[in-house]
Amino acid sequence: MTELAYPYPISTIHSNVQGELEPVRPGALQATTPWRVVLDVYLAGRDSEHTRRAYERHITIALEAIGVATLAELNGIHLSQWRAHVAGSKLAAGSQAQHLAALRSFLKWARTFGAHALPQDVIAEALRAPRATVIKPYVTLSEPEAGRLLAACTNPRDKALIALLLGAGLRAAELVGLDVGDVHEDADGETVLHVRAGKGRKDRIVPIRVDVAAIVRRYLVATGRTLSSDGPLLLSEDPAKRRADRRLSTRAVGYLIDRLCERAEIDAKKISPHSVRHTFAIRALRAGASPVAAQKLLGHSSLATTSRYLDHLELGELRQAVPELPASPVSE
Repeated sequence: MTELAYPYPISTIHSNVQGELEPVRPGALQATTPWRVVLDVYLAGRDSEHTRRAYERHITIALEAIGVATLAELNGIHLSQWRAHVAGSKLAAGSQAQHLAALRSFLKWARTFGAHALPQDVIAEALRAPRATVIKPYVTLSEPEAGRLLAACTNPRDKALIALLLGAGLRAAELVGLDVGDVHEDADGETVLHVRAGKGRKDRIVPIRVDVAAIVRRYLVATGRTLSSDGPLLLSEDPAKRRADRRLSTRAVGYLIDRLCERAEIDAKKISPHSVRHTFAIRALRAGASPVAAQKLLGHSSLATTSRYLDHLELGELRQAVPELPASPVSE
């Protein structure tokens, strides 16, 4: 990602906080509380580690660049200038929106707990996301590439991992968070995944097809387990890890994708675990899933997020969606 550079001087905010910080409750925040302390309290309430890291980075960049010590010093002009700077940067439209959304969310929360008095409508207007038309915003695998990636797996664990990414569209954190008990049969006897505490702390049930379920079962057999076993589904093969702490990490998933892409000769684009999730979404829509069904499968809170995948549909696919004229009486 291209980093933001700001033309204004960056203050050294650390000097405002001396020594170790005592835990602060939201109700104890005041207009004189240094913004870094407020930020720590805010981040402590975020459920996703990925979200915490991203928001901390985006918010810190903004407030260091603006150069205030407390949120009470901010005004609408500061925020409008920051938005103009972000909108004029070389960041992609999606990244610009993330920077602004992080600061907007933080300031709305901080106002609720008394850290500043900026009106909510000023925050919303000054930090509104820039409008942009995004064409094909995601890196995805073609059908041949997806097949080669699956074929590149040389052991049952790797094949189960790729099959779950391609066949269930999970986020990397959701994938490694699966326990064996989260793979079970529903009332119809079909195999489903219970994705626990996904993004936004929302559980969801994701059905998987017979071929994916068979690959997962073969992996369990290869590791001496069954669907009634306890513990993490995907195990680390790192011999240094203790038996009780063998859950695969998200970082390991990224490394594995890199190795498999190299083996599958997929080198024209950078494929990440999220790229495989995007691939699942596109394949689901092309297979006839409605955007609402895809939204439920992917665990998106907003249908607008899912709808961005529609930009990937090719002209031929769009042509098939154009209805014929209604039948009319034949002229005599």
